Amino acid sequence: MATDDLILVTGVTGYIGGYLVPHLLEKSYRVRVLVRNASRIVGRVWHEQVEVVEGDTLSLDAVNQAMLGVSTAYYLIHNMASGQDYLEREIVSARNFATAACAAGVKHIIYLGGLANPQENIGQHLRARIQTGAILKQGCTPVTEFRASLIIGSGSISFEMIRYLTEQLPLVVGPKWLNNRVQPIAVENVVDYLLSALVTESCRGKVYEIGGKDVITYFDTISAYARLRGLKRPIVKLPFLTAKWMSYFASKLTPVPSRITFPLIDGMRSNSLVQDDSATRDFPAIQLIDYQTSVQNALDNLSPVYLESMWQRGEDSFSTMQEGIFVEARKLVFLADPELVYHTLSCLGGKNGWLFLNWLWKIRGLFDKLLGGPGLRGRNSSGKLVESDTLDFYRVEALRPGRMLRLKAELISPGIGWMEWRIYPKVEGAVELSQIAYFVPHGLPGFLYWKFLLPFHRLMFAGLIKAIARKAMALSNDVDLLRDCI
Repeated sequence: MATDDLILVTGVTGYIGGYLVPHLLEKSYRVRVLVRNASRIVGRVWHEQVEVVEGDTLSLDAVNQAMLGVSTAYYLIHNMASGQDYLEREIVSARNFATAACAAGVKHIIYLGGLANPQENIGQHLRARIQTGAILKQGCTPVTEFRASLIIGSGSISFEMIRYLTEQLPLVVGPKWLNNRVQPIAVENVVDYLLSALVTESCRGKVYEIGGKDVITYFDTISAYARLRGLKRPIVKLPFLTAKWMSYFASKLTPVPSRITFPLIDGMRSNSLVQDDSATRDFPAIQLIDYQTSVQNALDNLSPVYLESMWQRGEDSFSTMQEGIFVEARKLVFLADPELVYHTLSCLGGKNGWLFLNWLWKIRGLFDKLLGGPGLRGRNSSGKLVESDTLDFYRVEALRPGRMLRLKAELISPGIGWMEWRIYPKVEGAVELSQIAYFVPHGLPGFLYWKFLLPFHRLMFAGLIKAIARKAMALSNDVDLLRDCI
């Protein structure tokens, strides 16, 4: 359905905003994004399909510029990461947004906040979310406000906290107030509501409480995740454990900093339940997903296939953990023919070896063999690789000749690993080669395994990409060296 409507989306470097944009593009909306640093979305597959305005909602001038010609504006930001003064920033941002929308003649604001009963003793973060909605409504633009419970999806901060804590803690310890009830909602359903609000004029000016099919406790969210992952996680309740202590440990065991973990955990001191079911009445076509299915959907994305490019700031190398996956990445730019770089990659393994510290690869293969794994079983092809080919203790999972090769490890290990290379032609005969190692840990042994081997991985992988570059450059200088892979 083609449309001339221009939609403004804020918060695109966050989870919901980044998840929403491709769905809007699929529906043929024109999309503009307001982002503080445009380089942070360069790795997104959709970044060339949207208009980009660089600026901050704390600046009224920037928001005014972003609102020009906009039909509907999504307010999907929060300021928790800014530290203790985030409440003041929330107020200024919301006022600027409402003022600019009114001045530009924007027809509709859609806002996503948090679900809580303001009459209860709720956390400061949740109260700020409710206050933000009230400030947006002070302008002249109709606002549709969705108040969402715990959002479940790979990349959601709340879900990532559940994931990392459950995976790493053999014993889950928490205060009694984690018996409070919550109504988790799948990210797919959140986006269903956000999209439906675009075409449902009767929803303008209303507040909707949205949650999933199940009402469970916060402890239950952990237990259900553990069951799906095949992990045993006994729960011990300690009444004296405070939100501050919980947030401290959460920040150490997850990629989420304490300035964000604390307001999120503090918000668990109250129930997060749908009291008004008007959302189900006004949006009857939305089929709610139960908690177990939403978690399973997120777990089904534990693969590099679902990770967007993370080369966002021009780094030559980086290590991170994203959406449950450890990532060790590096890249090189050098003079070589892309086809010869790919040929070098496709000839790795077997009798050719691994070009750098091959004896370490042999030791790892021998150790795997002793554990009952495949070990260095060689190659089943001396010519061009095809998908599903065996290559030592890897199997070819995906490839695009001349552009990409991804291998999936079949080693015996407490997790699943991949190696991936991508080739990007540059100007004047140069190529950029990226090399990324991925590892999905299973439980605490998986985390310890990766961290123990990380120094060896860094040594091997740093040398490997340089050896691949040297080999490809040699082939470029002397094509007579070309031969079939052994």
